[in-house]
Amino acid sequence: VQLIALPLFHTFGQTVQMNATILCGGSMVLLVRFDPDAALQAMQDHAVTIFCGVPTMYIGILNLPGAEDRHDLGRIARHLRLGVSGGAAMPVAVLRQFEEKFGVIILEGFGLSETSPVATFNHMECERLPGSIGQPIIGVEVAIMDEADQQLPAGKDGEIVVRGHNVMK
Repeated sequence: VQLIALPLFHTFGQTVQMNATILCGGSMVLLVRFDPDAALQAMQDHAVTIFCGVPTMYIGILNLPGAEDRHDLGRIARHLRLGVSGGAAMPVAVLRQFEEKFGVIILEGFGLSETSPVATFNHMECERLPGSIGQPIIGVEVAIMDEADQQLPAGKDGEIVVRGHNVMK
């Protein structure tokens, strides 16, 4: 059961959430727009198991005044199995606070509309490094390049480049 509060006109909401849920035969709970109070109510009422969002959504849920008084956070935590974050870098402190509060792991990813939309992801079967974009998905190569299009060694800052079957022509 996936809560969909991301816009479906965007590839994160449409592909990562809606299409993936249809593919696996899951159920969708749709919100017209994200509101932390409505999101928690939907999680509680529909036993939501997956929540995908951008970091500001996680921050909104964590900072919602009176959430403990209006919602059964224990019930939400019993059902919620997975969080997915994308669209921007997730602050590690927010990730850890949400994971602790709801007893769930958050997997981070990176992608672009041009990569249909995922390029890298913190896979369940791999060691997770909070604050990272994870490993390339199957069939995708990722490198960090300098201004002269030379690959940089590990630990150096540069531009992320992606090659794979999912990159638009």
